[in-house]
Amino acid sequence: MRFTTLRTTLAVCALVVAVAALVACGGASGNQFSSEVVAQQVAVSADPSGALRWDKQEYTAQAGDVTFVVKNPSQMTHQFSVEGNGVNYKSPNIKPGSTNNFTIKGLPAGGYQIVCNYPGHKAGGMVATLTVK
Repeated sequence: MRFTTLRTTLAVCALVVAVAALVACGGASGNQFSSEVVAQQVAVSADPSGALRWDKQEYTAQAGDVTFVVKNPSQMTHQFSVEGNGVNYKSPNIKPGSTNNFTIKGLPAGGYQIVCNYPGHKAGGMVATLTVK
C-alpha cells in the first residue's frame, strides 16, 4: 500500500513538472503569429531553386510590431519560424508558389533566428539571423 502511494505521488509530481515546463515554454505550439498586417514589413523569401536557404543570411527590423512577408517561390514546402530571445513563433507549412504574412506584435530588441522547421530543412542550413534594434 505504501509503495502504491509513493508511486502515485511521484507520477503526480512528474505530471505537474511537465505541465509547468509546457506553460513556461509557451505551450506545445509556441507563440502565435497575428494575422494583422502592420506598417513595418520585412521581406523574406525561400531560395527559388529549392536550395535549403533563405534569400539573405541576415535580416533587420526595429523593435515593435513586425510583419514578415514570406514568399516561397520554390517547388517545395517550407515553414517559417522566429526563434530566440524568449520567443518561438512557428507558421503552418507554406505551399510552393505562395506568399504569406506573419506578424509579431511587440517584438523586443535582440537577436533571433529565422528558421525553416520543415523536416530536415533547419539541419540542411535554412537558418538566418534576425537583428531587432
